[in-house]
Amino acid sequence: MLLTAAERVLLQLLPLWSAKDAVREATQEGIADGTGLRRSHVPRAVKRLLVDGSVEMREGRLRGRGRKVRVYALTEAGIRRARELVAGLESEEVRFGDRRISIADLAAELRLPAAEIAAGLDDEGRYRPRKVALAVPRTDLLERKADLRALTEWLAAAVPAAVVYGSRGMGKTALGRAFVAGARRPVVWVDVTPDDAARLREDLAKSLRGMGGSGTPEAVEGDIASLKPILVLDGYGEVAEGIVDAVAALLASVASSPGAKLLVLAQEATPSYCRFYGVAEIRRRTVQEVRLKGLSPEATKQLLGNPKIGEEALRQVYLLTKGCPLYLCLIRDGDASKLREVSRFTPAEIRLLLFSGAAAR
Repeated sequence: MLLTAAERVLLQLLPLWSAKDAVREATQEGIADGTGLRRSHVPRAVKRLLVDGSVEMREGRLRGRGRKVRVYALTEAGIRRARELVAGLESEEVRFGDRRISIADLAAELRLPAAEIAAGLDDEGRYRPRKVALAVPRTDLLERKADLRALTEWLAAAVPAAVVYGSRGMGKTALGRAFVAGARRPVVWVDVTPDDAARLREDLAKSLRGMGGSGTPEAVEGDIASLKPILVLDGYGEVAEGIVDAVAALLASVASSPGAKLLVLAQEATPSYCRFYGVAEIRRRTVQEVRLKGLSPEATKQLLGNPKIGEEALRQVYLLTKGCPLYLCLIRDGDASKLREVSRFTPAEIRLLLFSGAAAR
């Protein structure tokens, strides 16, 4: 089943018709990521829809970006056209794992809108989930272009696994979310339980089933070989030996299944005896490491949301937080209790941070 570029744009924008604020998915960059179209092809497709009155252009600000950007939204005519397109596609059969199934039946099975199924079809008529639902708080992503580029290049290369290291609150999860949002590949996201290897495999099996896998822990390796997903393990750190062995087995499975990838988001302080790989794997380019650093003073100022903060106050915040995005967000929000919960700051330091973060020249 082949959809035109304009039809893909209609399907991309249909779920966003009621969005009140500007969202990245409605920009040319977001449309390219969500539809799989080349960035250079998006303007032409959007222009055709603007001319026939299906789409209108607005300007808005995305969270975390200072400058206004162009965003696109369906008009009433565009909404009707997109819904008619979905209705006409519901009876079409698509490939999902090893099965062929109608879009309507697959939408009911996965509890997704039929428009989302249609929008996730590749050129071979196979449904590949475009998004992964992540139960994690939203985090501002600043100064991570180089890290995102490293992961994007890793995805295109032959290296099976990547490990992102960073201290707590440094933005590993936010980076992972931004990466998979633009990957347009089947994604499995699992939070690692430190001492339950059986649960890890069960969670993987459950997620793979949503992509057409068997759904049984015993068949995880076979599902990986068949579906070739990006496996993301979040919260890896000081874990039990069973978890280490389980992730090492996943690494071996991914390495023997060209196209599959393993991304592990790990604590910087992960002990050496909890590493699921060694120097040999790095030398053979089986594993690639990415290490996150704190934000610069300028980005620290931006994330605090206080352009009038004094130099001395900014220096105090920066020295204590080392540019940690999570801490800076909590200081900006004035959330002393959460800051106390996630950090080792003393009550006096927390009072100083909150006072300095709000201080003006």
